[in-house]
Amino acid sequence: MQIKKRYLPLLFCLFALSCEKTIDFSGEEQIPMVVITSEPDPDTPLAVRATYSRFFLSGAQFKPVTGATVSIVAGGSTYNATFDGTHYVAPYSVQQGDSLRLTLTIPQSDTVVTAATRVPFRPQASVIESSQGNLRFALADRGGERNYYRISLQLIDTIINGYDSTGAYVEPTSDSALRYDTIVDVSNLWFSCSDATLTSEATSISMSIDDDEMYNSLFFTDELFDGQTRNITIKTNNYEIEEYEKKGYNTGGSHYVVTIEALSREAYLYELSLDKQSEEDFFLTEPVQIQCNISGGLGIFGAKASTKLLFDTDL
Repeated sequence: MQIKKRYLPLLFCLFALSCEKTIDFSGEEQIPMVVITSEPDPDTPLAVRATYSRFFLSGAQFKPVTGATVSIVAGGSTYNATFDGTHYVAPYSVQQGDSLRLTLTIPQSDTVVTAATRVPFRPQASVIESSQGNLRFALADRGGERNYYRISLQLIDTIINGYDSTGAYVEPTSDSALRYDTIVDVSNLWFSCSDATLTSEATSISMSIDDDEMYNSLFFTDELFDGQTRNITIKTNNYEIEEYEKKGYNTGGSHYVVTIEALSREAYLYELSLDKQSEEDFFLTEPVQIQCNISGGLGIFGAKASTKLLFDTDL
């Protein structure tokens, strides 16, 4: 007797279900460790977030560490932090160039967690020119020390929506537009950089567009221009701006923002490892280990200092 073809998919599903087996995880669950997250930034209070790690199959929220004693040593002085329900905040305003040491003690468990970092100086950068998506600026490096940088790019665009007397949307340039609202739109942009001094280190997620290597952020060090002023040009496309311009949304208030960050070595390795981990999309590659500088626990205690440059969008 022949089985009709329409029953074959049903038989296959029944066969697949009969082969399915649930296997319980039999590995050893680790004792929760203290996880520190703190990224000191100049001229801001120093805040430390402390939580307990959790089992990777658990859906529970990360439990905050409460009742701990947290101290920060900076500039020869010790500052005791207080818990505000989310962070331990020290009565200390982070200063450029300061060396910081963090100590967290949990009396009831005899847990002691320590970490150290140095606050970098804000990058000395200035705008040179902007032309057809080419953004040129100067970066003056501090000599005699290894400096770590990251460049990122955003488009800040002001969009106007128009509405007629009934409340229906109309083009803002239309005579029937009686009411408007304004939206500030922020877009993270990909960009290219032809400076081999920066891109030769290949330390960023990239993709190829029209034969140009594009970056969502660019990590590099001053190894090849220590103590020098480097003129850097990055290039982006105008796709987002052109779309707004076609619809009449752009008000001429758009501009690019180039962010140049100076990172401590700890923050640089941490951010770079996060960047590389998100780049891995093939399951046979060796996993990227997230960098950590916490003794007695996990996490990151790494400082940053940033400078933002504004460029016109040529509209």
